[in-house]
Amino acid sequence: MEASQNLKTPPKFINTPANFMKDDDVSQECKNLISSLPTSDKDYTGKKLYNYQGSWFYPNTIQAILNFQKHFRARDSDIILASLPKSGTTWLKALVFAVVHRNKYAPNLVSHPLLSDNPHNLVRFLEVDLYVKN
Repeated sequence: MEASQNLKTPPKFINTPANFMKDDDVSQECKNLISSLPTSDKDYTGKKLYNYQGSWFYPNTIQAILNFQKHFRARDSDIILASLPKSGTTWLKALVFAVVHRNKYAPNLVSHPLLSDNPHNLVRFLEVDLYVKN
């Protein structure tokens, strides 16, 4: 009875945007850039999106992209996975993680991280996960 009751009650959304959706803590350089970009109507959370280099982003994500473009230095050991949205990114991340860590985690290991964690948590997005927080 409780389960069917939960199905009838819509979930309550907490109005706390993810880090990439926030628009605080953007540099003056980013604010100047954003002021010159095309904008969209507000999204479902009431936030505006800005068109930067052909894609729509929140201000904090644009700041992260600028940080990434300025500070990222590739190393010979880096593996960059670039994919279009909805093209199998989750599967590709799982495969990359499995190949890179094949000596650390045996395929039949019950505690293999891919059995308990999402590939997006194991192989991070550079521009959204790493550079938006730093």
